Amino acid sequence: MNPLNILIVLITFMHFSFLINLSVFDGAYDGIVMTINTILFLGAMITFATVKNQERKKQPV
Repeated sequence: MNPLNILIVLITFMHFSFLINLSVFDGAYDGIVMTINTILFLGAMITFATVKNQERKKQPV
């Protein structure tokens, strides 16, 4: 799977989990949603850093 697609899927999931928590559960699970979103954000940043590092290593010096 393309790293850009992974990042888009992670961001989309973060937004939908926040939207569902507010609209369906009336914000009852704020702590759980924040924890999940933080983990997803860290996963997205690690993916981004890994891809950028690979691109940097491919460039000639």
